[in-house]
Amino acid sequence: MRTGIHVAAHPSQLAVLTPYLIPPALPKRKVLNLGDGFILRAIERWVGPFSSSRMFSPRLAPGDEAVAALTHSSAVIIAGANQLNDRYTIWPGLTAERIRKGRLRFVPFGIGIHGDSEQTIRLSEETRSILEAVHEQIEYSSWRCPNTVAFLRREMPGIAHQLLMTGCPVIYDRPLLESDQFLSAETTVAVTASERGEFWERETQVIDAVTKRFPRARRYFVVHQNFSPPRMGERLQNLLSSVNAGTCMNRIAALRAYARQRGFKVVIPSSADECIQFYDHVDLHVGSRLHAHLLFLSRNKRSYLVPVDHRSVGIAEHLGFPLLAPEALDRSWDCDFEIVRAKARATYAVMQRFVNSLGRTPCHLNPIANQISV
Repeated sequence: MRTGIHVAAHPSQLAVLTPYLIPPALPKRKVLNLGDGFILRAIERWVGPFSSSRMFSPRLAPGDEAVAALTHSSAVIIAGANQLNDRYTIWPGLTAERIRKGRLRFVPFGIGIHGDSEQTIRLSEETRSILEAVHEQIEYSSWRCPNTVAFLRREMPGIAHQLLMTGCPVIYDRPLLESDQFLSAETTVAVTASERGEFWERETQVIDAVTKRFPRARRYFVVHQNFSPPRMGERLQNLLSSVNAGTCMNRIAALRAYARQRGFKVVIPSSADECIQFYDHVDLHVGSRLHAHLLFLSRNKRSYLVPVDHRSVGIAEHLGFPLLAPEALDRSWDCDFEIVRAKARATYAVMQRFVNSLGRTPCHLNPIANQISV
């Protein structure tokens, strides 16, 4: 059963565009990212579950049947992730003219700025026109960090008053908002990795630091994007000692084998829901997956984030948590997490104002709604 802060009265009227869905027709098959699923589920905590017939991917232009479903929806939520760049178009080929003529009502919900500064220099005229058309149909839009809002307000001052810095929806859940002390248990630890670029040194340092700090804990290496078939990982499970990871044909599989050698159990969830259920039984998180980090914090559990690029800079600034170098983890275990709770509570009402602007009157509100002031 999904629980959360809000339950919408008529969720079937909303549609959603989510990168968590991977269309089979993509020219190059993308790999499912569980973090995108965490965002989707967090949005559902606020507006209610989406009907499967009204869930679509923004990675491909929708067909006529999908467009008809979107047009007949009260609004189309654009679900999170760091999608905003200079050439952002919601889906490939979409234009401002089509938004206006088709009466499509898009609502950005927790979208973040791209992590590469070269991708956010100046909005293209096409992107600017699309965002103007979007904001003609709505009162507010939701963005996940101060950096995102600052960029948009600089580029589009005419809609600045409509751009709300709500934070990422993943952070808002009852355990964080209602508790007064982070959980101290450390019987079980999850480590996540981002297997992009030159990841080997960063991720092995994280594994080694966790092994040293939590030698008696049950340790799990959790895969959020399965870039490597499990069968390859199985082949390498007992072979790492005879394989040079720097020359291995599959360094992703070698990283899993490295973790196994150090006492970790490799876990490859098949879905976001399965991963969330697994994390419910884990005490704390260390790693480079931002939305695993936010999920654990939302559960009132400690989490230590090692950044890969600039995607997490703005949200770390907003919530007040440190971004940790892997070689500095040994000096970072005593972080003050209470600042995260204070920051989340401070912007809870902003998220609530945004959701109310959708015309979604919740059936019931979390009791903390009347206890938090900004």
